[in-house]
Amino acid sequence: MTKSNNHWPDSSAGLSRRSFLKGAGAGALALSLGPLAGPWVQAAETITIGMANPLETFFGQAAEKALLLGIKQINASGGLLGKNLDLITSDTAGRPDQALLAVEDLANRGADFLTGFFFSEALIGTIPAIPVVRKILLDTGASTPVLTIQVSKDYNNFKFFFRLGPVNSFFLLQLSVGFVRDFLEGKLGWKKIVLLAEDSAWTKPITDSFQTLLGAFGSKVQVVDVIRYAESTTDFTSLFSRAVKAGSDGLFTIMAHTGTRPTAQWAAQKVPLPLVGINVQAQQGNFDQLTNGAAESVVTLTSAARAPVTKKTIPFVDDFAAFSDVFPQVTIPSYNAFSSYDALFMLKEAVEKAGTLPDNEANTDKIIAELEQFGALKDGKPTDLFVGTTGHLGFYQRGEIGVTPLMPKQAFPHDLRFGPGLAGGLWIQWQSGKQQVISPANLKTAGFVLPPWMR
Repeated sequence: MTKSNNHWPDSSAGLSRRSFLKGAGAGALALSLGPLAGPWVQAAETITIGMANPLETFFGQAAEKALLLGIKQINASGGLLGKNLDLITSDTAGRPDQALLAVEDLANRGADFLTGFFFSEALIGTIPAIPVVRKILLDTGASTPVLTIQVSKDYNNFKFFFRLGPVNSFFLLQLSVGFVRDFLEGKLGWKKIVLLAEDSAWTKPITDSFQTLLGAFGSKVQVVDVIRYAESTTDFTSLFSRAVKAGSDGLFTIMAHTGTRPTAQWAAQKVPLPLVGINVQAQQGNFDQLTNGAAESVVTLTSAARAPVTKKTIPFVDDFAAFSDVFPQVTIPSYNAFSSYDALFMLKEAVEKAGTLPDNEANTDKIIAELEQFGALKDGKPTDLFVGTTGHLGFYQRGEIGVTPLMPKQAFPHDLRFGPGLAGGLWIQWQSGKQQVISPANLKTAGFVLPPWMR
């Protein structure tokens, strides 16, 4: 069963409960387990965006709010090719099996384009559906490189997939290693770290190669222990003791699904190690409340924040906070809210350039070709970059290799380019209940602080 969205914007946004329930009946939506109705559905009144996400989570709600905000703005300015946009949603529940059904559900209900996803395992679960539904799918939350590798291996069946954020796991690793070298080692003088990673698909490329890449990047920092823990872990006491005994300068976290529990226990136990790294839960605007104030001094990588990443970033953050049509309690955009908003407006630009809707595969290919032009190489440099909220965005091309030192012969077509001036991210630290940017220097809003018990 999929879950319907109980929050509905005003009719001026071109959205309605009627359009959501069209073809589904007035009760709960029964998910068809039979053959799909067919990948090409004539769009009569509206252009429908289908979002698949864990709907009951902060990240699902933030992504949905960002899409509804963007849809309202687009519809208010004349729509897309003269048509209003509409949004339908389907719940992945964070599971691979349910994510597969969610994609089929959205296709059966007439979605013209697909977007969403948060858990990498859930995105991987959609692989069988992509060649069948044959609809453009814009990933805005999962970092696994598996899908873009599929684009490289089987373009005809996976050309529909594009990643709008975050950058893939290998690039997240490079960003993390760069932060360790330039900031933790270069500015704070750290010499040893312990990796604390949840045991999930997206973290394995990072933990497996962290020490090797530190050496390749010219860093002398040593990874003195790698602690991978099950997502069901409830007591982190022994893991913290192990990290302290290893003689580390700090804990470098690599966690998406489980950041709240270890953070709360870390603060309660006054673990004498700073907590820095990738902690996706710490990107939530209410993380300080969720951890009862334990967020103080926690550092995480994120895609964007209220800083002048581009000319669009601060206006989006402020518009998101003021947009109260849905989820008024969600006031700070998550990383996938930024990328969802960017995906919508990049798609709008590509559709307008193509001058067509995806009502058959030939027209879908025209839109795909326009999406591929974002970041296309000219004289070895990416061109036609889309100005998003998270940076100047474009995609790697088919056959373009050597983009990561970890897999130099692997191409990642339709994956988000990263680097200075492109996509990547920034590092924020919780200070006095607020998210402050500590790196890069040109976006800095505060300096690094130690946990209260270490000051």
